[in-house]
Amino acid sequence: MLINEKILNSMDITSYLKFLSPIQDQLSGFYSTATLLITLLFILWVFNFFFSLIFKIFAFGKTIGSIYRNYIHKYIRFLIFSMAYLVPKKKSLQ
Repeated sequence: MLINEKILNSMDITSYLKFLSPIQDQLSGFYSTATLLITLLFILWVFNFFFSLIFKIFAFGKTIGSIYRNYIHKYIRFLIFSMAYLVPKKKSLQ
């Protein structure tokens, strides 16, 4: 019993940290892998966010453009051509 007590008493906190060194190495490898995965997921999320934003803006513009072309364009065109006919044309010198 005395030998075991001497061994236990002689082991302080630094001796226990030496036993944890292999675990710390494995955890640091896991940490770097997890950090890489989180970074890649964030980059993919940013790409998805920007591309979906571009797609939604395009779809909104296409919707507004088609509404304008189908329902408003003929009236605006009529007004513009009517105003253009009000302005007298310049005669050519020929």
